[in-house]
Amino acid sequence: MLAALAVMTVILIDVDINTYVLISMVALSYLAISYKVIIGAFKTLIVRHRMSEEFLMTIATFGALALGDYAEALAIIVFYRVGTIFEEYAQGRSHSEITSLLALKPEFVRLVKEDGSDEKVKPRKVAAGSITRVLLGESVAIDGELLSDSASVNLSALTGESEPVVFFKGDIIPSGGINLDRVIEIKTTVLSKNSSINRLINLIEDAAANKSRPEALIYRFSTYYTPIVVAVAAALALIPFVIEGYDVHDWVTRALVFLVLSCPCALVLSVPLSFFGGIGAISKTGVMVKGSIHIENLAKIKSMAFDKTGTLTYGVFSVSQVHSKAEDTKDLLYYMYNAERMTTHPLGVAIASFCKDSGSAIASDCEFKEIAGFGLEGKVDGTEVFVGRYDFIKDKSSDRIERLDESGGSDVYCVAEGRYIGALTLKDEPKAEAASFIKALESLNIKSYMITGDKEQVASDLANTLGIDSYFAQQLPQDKLTTFKSIKREDGICAFVGDGINDAPVLAASDVGIAMGQFGSSQAVEASDVVVMNDNLNKIADAIVLSRRTVALAISNMVLVIGVKLIILILGAFGFANIWLAVLGDVGLCIVAVLNAMRALTWKGEFSKTASLQTDKMRTA
Repeated sequence: MLAALAVMTVILIDVDINTYVLISMVALSYLAISYKVIIGAFKTLIVRHRMSEEFLMTIATFGALALGDYAEALAIIVFYRVGTIFEEYAQGRSHSEITSLLALKPEFVRLVKEDGSDEKVKPRKVAAGSITRVLLGESVAIDGELLSDSASVNLSALTGESEPVVFFKGDIIPSGGINLDRVIEIKTTVLSKNSSINRLINLIEDAAANKSRPEALIYRFSTYYTPIVVAVAAALALIPFVIEGYDVHDWVTRALVFLVLSCPCALVLSVPLSFFGGIGAISKTGVMVKGSIHIENLAKIKSMAFDKTGTLTYGVFSVSQVHSKAEDTKDLLYYMYNAERMTTHPLGVAIASFCKDSGSAIASDCEFKEIAGFGLEGKVDGTEVFVGRYDFIKDKSSDRIERLDESGGSDVYCVAEGRYIGALTLKDEPKAEAASFIKALESLNIKSYMITGDKEQVASDLANTLGIDSYFAQQLPQDKLTTFKSIKREDGICAFVGDGINDAPVLAASDVGIAMGQFGSSQAVEASDVVVMNDNLNKIADAIVLSRRTVALAISNMVLVIGVKLIILILGAFGFANIWLAVLGDVGLCIVAVLNAMRALTWKGEFSKTASLQTDKMRTA
């Protein structure tokens, strides 16, 4: 490249030099800097039957050389190469912002053997239930239960929060976290392929594949665009050969100006880079978007609906009331304990813990199956037992069951041997940031809806407390989907936020499905388009704001590139723009557009930061 610049300088300052020597210098410097471009141009044309921007630059330089404009020919290829080097740097930086977490995926696991020593093995060879050891400064390879008394772990790669998280014995530590404390031991609960860090990496790979509408449009546009440009340039160059009185050199120069300016690289690069930068900025807040198409949809949403339990609330229940006759209480707790002790549903976990603490024993013969969204049915010591919501239980008993409408919590009923024996009421607390999140949506002109299976009183109380615009109570799983579709018809583009198995159909049907990924079910995460890695609701508001800025950035780049190129093209058509202006215009636009797109990498979330400060003040007070 330096040699080409030197030859350009020699030509421009009109150094007296032998013509053959000059041509040799031009040829050598041109080939040295352009051979990759030329090979790439014809390889794409022959193998993929497609004209690329490299093909445009090759024709433009050949044309300039044919006219004897050696300095212009070298300028075209030199500045094009400068632009591509800059593009490669920008793309590399953008990708590194997202893929840097790949370094957190350990290449080995310290598997603890029976004699207490450990050996390094590949994560994929570790079975669930194995004991692993993590040294100070090492990252957790596979999700698991902490066996040590406590551990301080940096989860910033997963959650976007720099403050270490303290775990205690029995807590589940996600993979990808860095151990900041002493040596700890973890009992794995999943296989490596299902660990948090691998799920996150899979989301990144999905994000690269799912293009936004502007990206897809530009890709299709560039496929047909280049042949049209070549045809128009050829027509311009042929004008003096068809119509007498026109200068050949002048019109061929205009054709070359047209070719150089028509290079779509600034447009083809800057728009995808804007979206990829947006994905990177959003990922740093602890939210993973599965593709730029979902950024575009996030930017356009008019309303958002939520599940209640585990989404707007912590999903950590406690039994507040026992509803049964004195003689039935022992049986109620016994049957409920054995029905719920193997479940992972938040209500079931709380019930099992309460019943166990109350002295209930494990049955010798127990078998149950879960009816998603309704409850459980099975047998305990040969007795047929049904446990679940009122709509599921009411027809299972020979007695009339009164709905507990005034209990102020979530009610779980029990029928044994065809007889209603009682119910438990459980209460859950709204998340600390839930109210500020609803206010954030309001400031973004987004309507809020809550769709819950809970009864009217519970739904009404929570909606009023948080300031939710509308709510729908006592929704069965199939009702949730129907209700959500009606909201979409009325409001337009609508997002849904959920975390449970029964939320998966609604997440899949939404314009943007958002899963609370830290404690959400794998089905919900799989069906979603966006995953909040640390379950902080305000991260969703951050993602919406950053998505809107990303789309605005992409549009501004499109307007800038197309607008400036049109102006120079018009000047060139009337003979007021030469090749130098075309080259500087093309490369300059490319650099400006790329720099503009890279601004996305510096963006940060504001709603979660503000909410965090408010929460800290409340704790201090």
